[in-house]
Amino acid sequence: MLVEDGIIMDRSTQKRSWSKKYPRFDLRGKYAIPGFTDAHTHLVAEGIKMQRLDLSHCKSLKDCLEKVRADLAEKEISFGSNWDEAAWREYSPGNLNRQVLDRISKKKPIIMRRICGHYAVVNTAALRHIPRNRKIVDRKRGILYEDAALNLNDFFPPTHAMMEKAVNLATNKALRLGITSVHEISKPSYFRVLQKKRDELKIRFSVYLTEKHHEHVLRIGLRTGYGDDWLRFAGTKIFLDGSIGAHTAALKQHYRDRPKRGNALIPIKKLKWFVDTAESNGIQLMLHSIGDRTTDIVLGIIKENAARGNPLRHRIEHLEVLNGEAIAKMGRMNIIASMQPNFVHRWQQSGGFYEKILGPRYKKMNPFGSLVRNRVKLVFGSDCMPLGPLYGIQGAINHPCEDERLSIDHAFFLYTESCAYATFEEKKKGKLERGYFADLTILNENPLKARNYADLKVEAVMVGGEMVFSNLSERGVLR
Repeated sequence: MLVEDGIIMDRSTQKRSWSKKYPRFDLRGKYAIPGFTDAHTHLVAEGIKMQRLDLSHCKSLKDCLEKVRADLAEKEISFGSNWDEAAWREYSPGNLNRQVLDRISKKKPIIMRRICGHYAVVNTAALRHIPRNRKIVDRKRGILYEDAALNLNDFFPPTHAMMEKAVNLATNKALRLGITSVHEISKPSYFRVLQKKRDELKIRFSVYLTEKHHEHVLRIGLRTGYGDDWLRFAGTKIFLDGSIGAHTAALKQHYRDRPKRGNALIPIKKLKWFVDTAESNGIQLMLHSIGDRTTDIVLGIIKENAARGNPLRHRIEHLEVLNGEAIAKMGRMNIIASMQPNFVHRWQQSGGFYEKILGPRYKKMNPFGSLVRNRVKLVFGSDCMPLGPLYGIQGAINHPCEDERLSIDHAFFLYTESCAYATFEEKKKGKLERGYFADLTILNENPLKARNYADLKVEAVMVGGEMVFSNLSERGVLR
């Protein structure tokens, strides 16, 4: 394969006598595939979290509290993220509240945000920083849902230096996992940091700004696709409901472990306004809908307002609880389904977290096979829970419902070529063909012939013809 100026110029199965002026990379039996795209990330936020207290490895609430106490001994504020009660020895998130955190400190702010980001618990000192006008805040217990939890960085802002470092930390993490492009959910302050570091970027960013900035986007005339091949504006992200773990995803049936059905976060009139203004101004919408109740609502509105084959390629994110009628509609309407198979791997196996809170319904969640059979355009991402296409692929091929499993080659397709379609880049990304970006992920073996998919590893990554990450020895790559 001949690469020039970051583009694949030629390829052949035969040994070629290309000019000796080009550096030569001999992979010595390793396997090259198109670079992975993660179709749903919060990469800058991930880099910020990497500089704060990580609670992801805690095995109990007690473990979390001990880490918070140690962290606060060295800092004026403890901001912990990624606790996941599904990994605890006892299932007891209800035992965590403001009063428990106040026993550690009433003077220094303490924040403990759940892995999904839609739920957080704070102490009295931290609660004082949360404006009274924020919705879904239980001030008595110190529990924040949705908007308040998702936007904690507005109340406890990272420094500019932290944000710049975050880009480097998270980018390097993504590269080690074989990711060469991301569809990034962001906000203006993060976008500005990416713009400042534009010439240093090693991953290609397509950025979606959250709904609170949509009016500003309209005023300044931003349109989907504005930017270049390294950093571009992609569209607006809208939250229609919450998450399964926070019990705020909007379901038609009650959760198994409590008598509630979650929350629809946007009035129908407001949602129609978002769709109307996006359609009128050439802006793609990324619509967060985990529950079947909100998915039915948004499909009805898009059908009313965008009945021309979805030219802006609007997409619905997550779609974890989904009925057959909605799947058929998505296929007919050409709506993109953006999903996270890592959730299946992490929480949807027999006896896992989803079964505990949803009961027998858990098996039919994340219906990848049904979507494919109905010709729905499907793309895969991670939501950074955790990053890693090779991790997510195991969820896609080992779905607890056999009818919903995907073949290994189809799972890889949904992390590569399919993702490029979602950002109007299908003629540039996702294939190792002439005229495409020289964005490659090098694996230790052919994934289609691997005996154990868990043993697949990323050996190297090339972006724009430049080797930006390599675990290969000097003998493995000849220059």
